[in-house]
Amino acid sequence: MELVQWVNKAGGVAKAAKLLKEKKRTVESWVRYERPPSFDAALNIVLKSKGDVDFNGIYQPIAKRRASQDVRVANCQFQRGNK
Repeated sequence: MELVQWVNKAGGVAKAAKLLKEKKRTVESWVRYERPPSFDAALNIVLKSKGDVDFNGIYQPIAKRRASQDVRVANCQFQRGNK
């Protein structure tokens, strides 16, 4: 399961933050893909979710999003270079 799905299943950002003993804003930043959880926070997520979320469910969505952003940036740079 992905982290965002688990946060919703837990009852939303505020409840997930309380369960994880994290600030609400911190969990919001994870859900919005603004920054990834630290290793310790990710381990806590795996433990508190009782294995429903694993490291792939935490980091894979972030990696996919960043990879797609990198491709868009590369395409924009390539198109500008050809003008």
